[in-house]
Amino acid sequence: MSRGSRTTVPLPRFGRVAFRADASNAIGFGHIARLYAIIEELEAAGGLAVPMFGGDRASIEAWTRDRGRDVHVRDWTTSEVMRALDEERIQTLVVDSPTVAPELLPRLVSRAIRVVMLDDLGRSGLPVGVVVNHNVHAPLLRYPMAKRALLGRRYLMLRRDIRRYTRGSCRPMTPARLRVIVTFGGSDPTGATARCVRLLPAARPLELVVIAGPGFQGDVELQAAIGVAEGKGHTIDLRRAPDDPGGLFVSADAAISSAGGTLGELAYLGCPAIGFATVADQVPSARHQAEAGLIASGAEWDSLDDAGVTGALEAFLTDDAARAEHRQRALATADGDGPRRIVEEALAR
Repeated sequence: MSRGSRTTVPLPRFGRVAFRADASNAIGFGHIARLYAIIEELEAAGGLAVPMFGGDRASIEAWTRDRGRDVHVRDWTTSEVMRALDEERIQTLVVDSPTVAPELLPRLVSRAIRVVMLDDLGRSGLPVGVVVNHNVHAPLLRYPMAKRALLGRRYLMLRRDIRRYTRGSCRPMTPARLRVIVTFGGSDPTGATARCVRLLPAARPLELVVIAGPGFQGDVELQAAIGVAEGKGHTIDLRRAPDDPGGLFVSADAAISSAGGTLGELAYLGCPAIGFATVADQVPSARHQAEAGLIASGAEWDSLDDAGVTGALEAFLTDDAARAEHRQRALATADGDGPRRIVEEALAR
């Protein structure tokens, strides 16, 4: 090395990135689940993630512990978040909470912290560096306050416990007794799981795998519904917060699901689905996916009477050709590379 020369130390591509979201029976687990997909990819690329999760402490800590991480869950106030950002020397904050963002983000405008916001509805006027919306209909929305917008299923946030299976690895069959997954998210605050199981049509006996997520609380209603379904000739395999949901999905012939992030997982794996919007922020995505032929129904759950639920399920479960078409169209939208793209395009220096 010549005199006067100096060694150049490359700057790390990623600084310390904080992730703020909540989960509970009331709001579900989708916000934390999709942030976890980004956290996994960030750490694989050499970055450092600082989770700031709040809500149902026992369920969140059990869920993250099952995935190899100890997370301290607390009820974060805005002041506590601001103080933690300083103490942890955070360079980037990723926020996935429609209730937290309006109070927190304006206080960051004058700070040297890059803000990435996950938003499903396209209604926020909050100033952010990057907005991410991984829903199919997202490219139709406008985010004028964001410097950059990452929109559509190109940025689908799939965890590694889903991506460990190759794209399209679910190969549905059309036996007399279909194997059908029933899943309404991590907590199912509307009680849709029990209602769906109770209202399943008797026209085609099913082998059902019913998933109760980590925040599920409707055990009494679900057990009663299982008794009704068994009386119609269905068999029931109840799984509580399964460690490997992807393994269940790839073994299925069809799925009955809420219209949240699970539909993206099913699309990637190639499992045909009927989707219902069980909460307001799922309505635009559910409607768009149904109109595009990616899923069956897409209806608002509360708008359907019992006869409407049974009719929608019977139409889906008895039409083998339509399910095959849903599978092909949905599979074409999901390549599984969304988390890497988000890390590269939103979090890298």
